[in-house]
Amino acid sequence: MTERVEAVVEALYDGLKRMDAPAVVSLFHPDAEIVTPKSLPWSTGHYTGLDGAMAYFTGALELLDDNRFDVEEVRVSGDDWAAAIGMWYGHFRSGGEFNVRFVHFWTLRDGKVIKGEGISDTDGIVRASRGETVR
Repeated sequence: MTERVEAVVEALYDGLKRMDAPAVVSLFHPDAEIVTPKSLPWSTGHYTGLDGAMAYFTGALELLDDNRFDVEEVRVSGDDWAAAIGMWYGHFRSGGEFNVRFVHFWTLRDGKVIKGEGISDTDGIVRASRGETVR
């Protein structure tokens, strides 16, 4: 089952790279929950259900014209949990760009993401949203 968890995580980052919110959300369970820092320019901090997942991802992708997660490592535990670690590059449509470290935690139920939670250098992302280049 760890292969299934790895496949879901890989598909998530592939969808994000393509900036395809519907493809990303198709990997989420209807009862999904996303928890993110409120300091992110597009975040309210807590999202539930497929509509909430779509709101979170479209909110982010609408502000960015380039987005890439360079996943360095995925650690899987059992058949329902993974952590992805790496660097996140983004370029805001307004001009700023960032390249920051991230850790995402993914919990699955029935082969779908039931919970996603992320930790990243939100200060760098906020500064980039104001036009700075943060590396």
